[in-house]
Amino acid sequence: MSNNKFLDRAAFYLANESGRDAEVILFGMRLFFTSASGYVALIILASLLGILPHALAAAITASVFRIFSGGAHASSPLRCNLIGVGVFLVIGLVTKMCSFAGSVAGNIIIIITLFGIYIIYTYVPAETPGKPISSQIQRKYLRIISFSLLTIWCIASLWELSYTTGINDKKIVLSSCLGMSWQLFTLLPFSYRVVGKVDTLLKHFIERLGIFTE
Repeated sequence: MSNNKFLDRAAFYLANESGRDAEVILFGMRLFFTSASGYVALIILASLLGILPHALAAAITASVFRIFSGGAHASSPLRCNLIGVGVFLVIGLVTKMCSFAGSVAGNIIIIITLFGIYIIYTYVPAETPGKPISSQIQRKYLRIISFSLLTIWCIASLWELSYTTGINDKKIVLSSCLGMSWQLFTLLPFSYRVVGKVDTLLKHFIERLGIFTE
């Protein structure tokens, strides 16, 4: 039985037992399994490269913010995971090799926060496939949560920089900054074209390999 058929049957069963909408349950299950498989792949590859804390800091920062803000997606869970894992591995490698993290991280946090305020006000919530925004009340709710998360992230990151002396801890903060930057980028209209082109290239590459089925 394919994964899609298994999830369809599981969602239908849970909907019958709980009285909830099967499509909502199916969306939640797909989101969970997609996120879980992506994190497993990221943890394995980042561990092999010796960048696990850096890659995870970026991924967790982006993922938490993405839940409420939305953003550009690939057209399949597999390609979405490939793009995400690739981005966070690159961030992990860059920050691990960075020798001046402590001197720039504070300024980067402030710059990201200022740009983030504008981006949230202008583009959040950015609609994602399978999760349409149904009302203005929901839009306002998601925007308020996104503003709150950005503020909490800014304060926590600055606090961490102020009270830590280890360069590796400062690099992890920098990784979080780059993870937030990536998520904010995915909210911009331009990012949908970029992710779409990468999605198309990955689709052709995977089809030529003939290894994975979606």
